[in-house]
Amino acid sequence: MSSSAGLVILASLVVHALLLIYLRGQRKRIRTGRLWLASTIVLAGLSSGLFLVQSLSMFFPILLEAAAVVAYGALVLSDLTNRLPRAWLVGGGVWLIALIAVALDFGSDLGSLTNPNLITFVALGGLAGIVLTLMIGEFYAFYAALLPEVANRAIFWVVDSAVLLTGTILSMSGSQTLIMIGQPILALATAGAVYAQIRYRVIDVRGASASGARTFLLLLINAIIIFAAVVLSDSLEKASLLIFAGIALVAAAITIPLQRAARAAMNGVLRGSFASPTEITRRYSQQVSSAVELPTLVESSTRAVNLLLRVRRAAVILVNDTLSTDVVELRLLPGETKPGFLSKTGLIYRQLAIEGRCISQFELEFDPDYRGAPEAERAFFHDAQLSAYAPILFENVLIGILACGAKVNDAPFIGRDFELLATMGHQTSAVLRNARLVADLRAMNTTMGSLNTSLEGAKEQMERLDSVKTDFITIASHELRTPLAQIRGYTEILDALNEQGALEQDQTASMVGSLRKAGERMEELIAAMLDMSQIDVNAMNLHFTETALESIMRMAIEPLTDAIKERKLTLSARGLRGLPTVQADMQRLVQAFRNVVVNALKYTPDGGRIEIKGALLPAENPAERDSILITVTDTGVGIEKENLELVFRKFYRGYDPNLHSTGAYKFMGAGPGLGLTIAQGVINGHGGEIWAESPGHSMEDCPGTTFYICLPVKPPSEAKRVMPFLVDLPDSVSQETTQTGSKRRADNLGVFTNQPL
Repeated sequence: MSSSAGLVILASLVVHALLLIYLRGQRKRIRTGRLWLASTIVLAGLSSGLFLVQSLSMFFPILLEAAAVVAYGALVLSDLTNRLPRAWLVGGGVWLIALIAVALDFGSDLGSLTNPNLITFVALGGLAGIVLTLMIGEFYAFYAALLPEVANRAIFWVVDSAVLLTGTILSMSGSQTLIMIGQPILALATAGAVYAQIRYRVIDVRGASASGARTFLLLLINAIIIFAAVVLSDSLEKASLLIFAGIALVAAAITIPLQRAARAAMNGVLRGSFASPTEITRRYSQQVSSAVELPTLVESSTRAVNLLLRVRRAAVILVNDTLSTDVVELRLLPGETKPGFLSKTGLIYRQLAIEGRCISQFELEFDPDYRGAPEAERAFFHDAQLSAYAPILFENVLIGILACGAKVNDAPFIGRDFELLATMGHQTSAVLRNARLVADLRAMNTTMGSLNTSLEGAKEQMERLDSVKTDFITIASHELRTPLAQIRGYTEILDALNEQGALEQDQTASMVGSLRKAGERMEELIAAMLDMSQIDVNAMNLHFTETALESIMRMAIEPLTDAIKERKLTLSARGLRGLPTVQADMQRLVQAFRNVVVNALKYTPDGGRIEIKGALLPAENPAERDSILITVTDTGVGIEKENLELVFRKFYRGYDPNLHSTGAYKFMGAGPGLGLTIAQGVINGHGGEIWAESPGHSMEDCPGTTFYICLPVKPPSEAKRVMPFLVDLPDSVSQETTQTGSKRRADNLGVFTNQPL
C-alpha cells in the first residue's frame, strides 16, 4: 500500500477514534440506539486499522465493514421507529455468517470488482439486500411521518445511507485507489450518524437541495449572459470602450429580470411563499383586526394563517385560569378535543408565557429538554396534531396560543417561519383580549338572564310556600280547635252534670269516648309534626329487621277498615304474598304505607276503588340490588302534573283549604299536609323512592292517581337514618333530581308490567 493511501486510511482511523471520544462526552443527548452507534464507529474504525496491516487478508476488514453496515442499519431503524425490528438483526446475522462460511470453504481471498469470486458475490449481494431493505424502511418512515421534521430526518438518513453504501462498495472493491477514496467517505457517513443522534433537528435536506437548485439556476443564467457578452465583445475587434461598457450594461439589465423570473419559477415549482414577511404580517393584521366575536376571530385568524403561511391547518388554543393558581386550562378552537392543563411551573408554560418563544411539536417529542415535561401536557399537544405554537401575550400574561399544522409542501419549520408566527401571535393579542371580554360579557348577560328567570321562579315558589304556610295555619288551627272545642264542651257538660248530681253511667261513657277520640286526633296531629321535625334534622332512627311486606300492608290497612266500609270503597291487594322479606323498620314502614293509603282514601269519592299491587324487580347487574315495587292506585280526583313533585312538600295542599273537612277519612278531608312528606322521608331512609303519576285533576271525571313505592330488599349501608327532607333545593337541582327519578321510574314501570301479580 502506498504511503499516500496509508495516510488517508490512518486519517480515517483517527476520525473514528475522535468520533468515539466525542460520543462518550455527549452520551446524555443521544436519543436512541447508543449501543448501535458506538458499535458502528468501533467496527468502522477497526476495519480502517486492519487495512493498514499489509500481511493480513483483505477479507477481515471487509467483514468488519459488513458488520458495521448491519449495526448502522439497526441504529437507523431504531431511530425512525423507536424500536428495533428483529428481522433486521436476523438478516444481517445470516449475511455475516454466510461470508464467514464461504471464506472458510473457499479461502479468504476477497477478489475484486474486475476479478470477482464467490466471496465478492456474497459480500456485494448481501450488501445490496441489506441496503435495499434499509432504504425501503427509510422511505416508508418518510411517507408515514406526521411531522415534517420527522420526514426530513428520514430523508437525512437516506442521504447518509447512500454515502455509507458508496464508501462500503469502494472499500470492498479490492482496488487500493478506491479503498483510499472509500475510507474517508465511510468516515463521513459515520460522522453523519453521530450528528443525527446528537442533534434532534438535522439539516433541512429538501430546503438545502432547493437552495442549491436556485443557486445553480442563477449561476447558470449569469454564466450564459456573461458568456454571450464576452462572445459579442470578442466579435467586435475595433470597438471602443464605450461599446464594451454598453454591452456590460445591457448584460446587467438582462440579468436582473431573468434572475427574478427564475426565482419566481423556482418558488412556484417548490410551492414556496411569494409574499415578503412584511406583506404577510400586514395582510394578517387586516384579516383579524375587524373581528369582535370570539368565533369570528378564530375563523378569520386560522384562515389567514392557512393562506399566508401555506399550512394545512391552523387553530387557536385559549388559555384560561383555573381555581388552582398553579395550573391553566387549554381549549383548542376549533375542535372537539378534551381540554388540557398546563402547569405554570413547567418548561412548556415557561417557554411560552415567560420567555415568549415559539415551540414546535417536533421539539416537544424529540428535544431532550422536554423529556421531563408531564406526559399529560405533551399528550394534549400531540392529540391536537399541529406543528408549531406561538404565544399570544397580553400585558405579559398568556391568554392564548396561535398554532398551525404542517406546511402544504411538507417542509420543516425554520427560524423565519417561527418569527412570522410569533408576529402574528403578537398582532392577535389585543383582538383576542377584546373578543374574550365580549364573550365574557355575553356569558354574563346570559347568566344574569338565567338568574332573573330563577329569581322569578323562586319568587313564585316563595309565594306558593307562603300561601302553603298560611293554609297550614288555617288548617292546623281548624284541626286543633275542633278537638279542643269537643274537649272543652264535654268537660263543661260533665262539670255541670256533676254539680247537679245527674251523671249517669251511659252518658259518662259516651262523653268519655268522645273526649278520647278528640285527644287521639290531637295526638295524631302532634305526632305528625314531631315526626316531620325529626325528618328535617335527620334525627329519626330506623331499626331494621326481617319483615314481610304483606304483614306491613295489613297492619297499615287494618285501622282503616271501618272508614272504608262506611264510605263504600273497594280496596284490593294483590301480589304481596309471594314477595321476599325485606330488611325494614316495621313501625315506620307501616306509618308510611298508611299515610299513602289514607291519601288515596281521602281523595277518592264514595263508592270508588283503591288497588294495591306488589312485584319483585330483579337487579339488572351485580352492582345493583333487588327491589320491590308497590303501587297504590285510586279512582280519585287526581293531581295536576305540575304538582306531582309538590305533593311531597311540607304543608302543601293541591286545593282550596276553605274546602277542608274535619273528618279524618271523609272525601276531601285533610290534615295539615304532612302525611306524604313523612312517607317520603321514611321511604328514602330505607334507600327507596316514592313518586306519583296522574293524568290530571278533575272533580267530575276523577282520573285517579297512582303512587309508586320502590324499596330495596336489602337497604344500603348508609340507610341508618331518615334523610332530611329537601324542601329548599334550588330549581336546577330539583329538576335534575326529577329527571333522574323519572328515568328510573320509567325503567321500573317497564319491569313492573312484565311481572305476574
